[in-house]
Amino acid sequence: MKQTRKDKGFLSTGIPRRLQGPDAEQVELRGFNRTLAEMQWLLLALILVYLAMPAANVDVLAIAVACGAFALMIIGFRYFNLFTDEARWKLLVETLAMIGLIAFVIWQVGEPRSPLMNLYLVPIVFSALTLGRRVTLAIVALISLLYLIAVFTSPDGAPGSFETFGVTMFHLAPFVLVAYLTSMIAANMNIARKFLQDLSETDGMTGLSNMRAFHRAMARITARAKREGAEWSVMMIDTDHLKDINDRYGHDAGNELLLRMVEAMRKALRGYDLIARYGGDEFVVLLPNTGEEVAGEVAERVRRAIENTTIEVNGKRVSSTVSIGFATYPAATRDAEQVIEIADQAMYSSKNAGRNRVTGRNRMTEH
Repeated sequence: MKQTRKDKGFLSTGIPRRLQGPDAEQVELRGFNRTLAEMQWLLLALILVYLAMPAANVDVLAIAVACGAFALMIIGFRYFNLFTDEARWKLLVETLAMIGLIAFVIWQVGEPRSPLMNLYLVPIVFSALTLGRRVTLAIVALISLLYLIAVFTSPDGAPGSFETFGVTMFHLAPFVLVAYLTSMIAANMNIARKFLQDLSETDGMTGLSNMRAFHRAMARITARAKREGAEWSVMMIDTDHLKDINDRYGHDAGNELLLRMVEAMRKALRGYDLIARYGGDEFVVLLPNTGEEVAGEVAERVRRAIENTTIEVNGKRVSSTVSIGFATYPAATRDAEQVIEIADQAMYSSKNAGRNRVTGRNRMTEH
């Protein structure tokens, strides 16, 4: 049998091992966590610098205890790995802890309009960049409430004073402005990132997913299947004699026919199936929650749809067919990486048997 891609140093998904990295979401969260850790230590340093100023007349012991507790939280979260998985809820908890520490220090100082007020900008900026607009709005509202409580419970608060109210609103305005502008910047960054991610996971010619996106989707489906005891299947689809069409009618005609075939495949598949371009004129389809019997029915429907697809070249109707192989997890194997290779072998069996047919295989064969 033809040498497999695995023999050539590739995983069954066709992606070199060195290119298979962590999920983009996890990479982003790791970066956010590193940034937050630096901001937390910077916050502690600023508070300690303020306490060292001669003009600071505060309960140093109480603030030192609060800072020590905050430092222990940082160490526990980041260096003792109390929570190993990166998650946005951790970012939110630590952001709220920063707000709590700042509020406590301001309350101890007893001067809500002191320079310490500017420390609230740290959690606001971080929240706007990482936690989304709604969470940031809630955080600004919380900070505003804490600030108002500090102002109107201080000796100089003068609760009924219009002047006090105006000054207070003036001090809060920069928080709202910074939150709004930072949220807008974050939204624009997310749009650009999504665009670049789509480019990195999309085949330029067909508009289908590429194998990097397919591999990530397969990993998610496999994890869910293990939790729920579900099945999923993979189809390998290879075009029959497309090279002959390219040689006889030109590559433009071959590309047009390939695009028509992709359109036919999309119509024949279900809305939640994922089709990706494996390479050249070969495709792979992920069929979530699909056993062997249904996978065979879907594969046959795809085969018939492509068989009936034609284009016109110089007054002649030109068409092609496909050879399809499929395999099912976990019937074929409990090793998710081997499912595609088994489907690949089944596809070659279809070719060897005369092409334009569907072959299912439920286990690895010697090769």
